[in-house]
Amino acid sequence: MFVCLDFYPKKFKFFIALDLKSNTQNISIVKKLYRHVYGFKVGYRSFYNNRSNELISEIKRSKCKLFLDLKLHDIPNTVSSAIDSLSNINPDFLTLHISGGNEMMKAAVNSIKKNKLKTKILGVTLLTSLNGKDSKKIYKEENTKKLVKKFTEIANNENIHGLICSGEALRALGKFNKLIKITPGVKMFARNDDQKRVTFAHNALQDGASFVVIGRELIESKKPLELLKKYGEQYKNKNLWTK
Repeated sequence: MFVCLDFYPKKFKFFIALDLKSNTQNISIVKKLYRHVYGFKVGYRSFYNNRSNELISEIKRSKCKLFLDLKLHDIPNTVSSAIDSLSNINPDFLTLHISGGNEMMKAAVNSIKKNKLKTKILGVTLLTSLNGKDSKKIYKEENTKKLVKKFTEIANNENIHGLICSGEALRALGKFNKLIKITPGVKMFARNDDQKRVTFAHNALQDGASFVVIGRELIESKKPLELLKKYGEQYKNKNLWTK
């Protein structure tokens, strides 16, 4: 049974990252927060864990959006086959690495069409754990904003539905207004974290993010509902909620 507190009539533009140790705990988070957030992000830890089928069923039953964050990155045929295998889940959003190349992205888009899925493909530009020094070593480009813009142009040309990008890159991507932009590594309130390029949720939404991903700050809280309520009261901004 779902339990809710209707302290706001609309949902926050939040995807909650379900990264707790067990899917029993993750299912509990879904039941607590589903009335107040847009969707839930299922990544490696929860997708490959026990009870993942139950977790996904719980998200679908809640009518929230399912964001499957698998960051596909392989040869085109393998990525296409992976999406074929996910057709029974039919996630609302699915990630892949733009660095996988044009042909890989085309294969992903074609597989979505072939299977008649509702899934929107989101291209990962640059992981939020990487800074300029890291990107210079890997991509020979220290300017992370410039690199993200380059990846965005590539994805846009291949009809990818949206992007995963850091808060600091959002303003530079303003002209790509038709792309869904989801920003991970954001905070509600000040807290130490392991991402190197971090911003606050309300700032990211003001700067053009369609949605943001909130993780440990909420799911590890003993009172996540109270934390959401406090955040909404502190940052009364029309961009926080879905229409």
